[in-house]
Amino acid sequence: MNYLKGILNKLIGQRDIELSDLNVYINNPVAIGEHANIGEEIEIKISKIDELNSKIETVNSIIEQIQGNLKKQTDTQ
Repeated sequence: MNYLKGILNKLIGQRDIELSDLNVYINNPVAIGEHANIGEEIEIKISKIDELNSKIETVNSIIEQIQGNLKKQTDTQ
């Protein structure tokens, strides 16, 4: 379970970084001079955030399943 929680925390951290980057792109695009096409960069960030959200959801689901199974085992003993 510790591995899953560690992975979950890592994914949440990565998503937070992507969200922060997206916030800069949207609210201060002038500061991103090396990116010629801000629209494409925003789209890439959104895709990465979506992918990370999906992984976070999957890991949360696995953790819930494991916790449910552990509870069932404890209840039957």
